[in-house]
Amino acid sequence: MITGGLERIGLFSGLPPEAIREIESLCHWHRFAAEDEVFDKDSASLDVYFVVQGAVRIMNQLDGGREVTFANISAGNYFGELAAIDGRGRSARVAAAEDSILASLDSKAFIDVMMRHPGIALRVMDRFVRIIRALDGRVSDLSALTEVQRVYAELVRLAQPDPRRPGGWYIPDLPNHKEIASWAGTARESVAQAIGELARQGVAERRSMNIVVHDWARLQEMARATAES
Repeated sequence: MITGGLERIGLFSGLPPEAIREIESLCHWHRFAAEDEVFDKDSASLDVYFVVQGAVRIMNQLDGGREVTFANISAGNYFGELAAIDGRGRSARVAAAEDSILASLDSKAFIDVMMRHPGIALRVMDRFVRIIRALDGRVSDLSALTEVQRVYAELVRLAQPDPRRPGGWYIPDLPNHKEIASWAGTARESVAQAIGELARQGVAERRSMNIVVHDWARLQEMARATAES
């Protein structure tokens, strides 16, 4: 039986240990292998899930049946609170992105926890605001950019300052083409084409599992370009 680990969930930061132990006692605990489905869209499940280890991917389908990843939820975070609060079922599909351990709390217990700990309720509200803002940006990208441009936008999102090159940028541990395609709402072939074009133009190059960006300004420009340009 799996128990313990909610002290690593950011939502519960600052709670006394005895309060966390009480919440853990109300949880169900689950192991998921990579790609296992946690729940599907329109599922009747109303539980909130806490990612104790691993990560999950939240997905939905565009017109035509293409599945798009809207968020990756890593260890220390949670998901499923919308259905727990409004009782209207799931709005997206969730699957494990890697081998994961999750704890789940039913709707009534989650609402009771928020009532007893107002600080948790405020954090949930803040999360709603950030989700809405992020989804607004992603919907805008899906409607305004070409498939290749959406790939560039995802690469910009994944990029980090390169500690080995002052002022340089890179993408460490590049996700596979299928994952990037899911985020960008496109096909794997478009991802391969976009990354190949960056290499041909000298903007970036693949080095093992990383991408080294040689022209950060140009990559940003390619991601911001409108479909008509």
